[in-house]
Amino acid sequence: MQTIVDFFAFRTFVSLDVLRVVYALGAIGMPMLAWAFWLWLDRFALWRSMRGVSASAVRRVVPKRWRVISVLLFLLCFFCMELMWRMMFEFIIAYLQMHEALHLLSQRAGLR
Repeated sequence: MQTIVDFFAFRTFVSLDVLRVVYALGAIGMPMLAWAFWLWLDRFALWRSMRGVSASAVRRVVPKRWRVISVLLFLLCFFCMELMWRMMFEFIIAYLQMHEALHLLSQRAGLR
């Protein structure tokens, strides 16, 4: 019964496990959802025609070298985004672990 009371009084953190799940959903799920959304949009004729016209215009106007560079820049930005997503969750988890360690130290010192 005390465990339930501690849970609802926010004395017990469940956020470390939840953060790990949210990280995995974001790191793996968001790119997959974006890809699924792209495939879903491809069902519509207007989208396919707009994509075809824009792709042919890009092929005519933009040299191949710059198209390759833009794809490489996109991949670099994607990997940087994944890295920042990871670092954000690492900082949050480190903060929660520091909070827990300081809470234990204060209990041992008799400050609480």
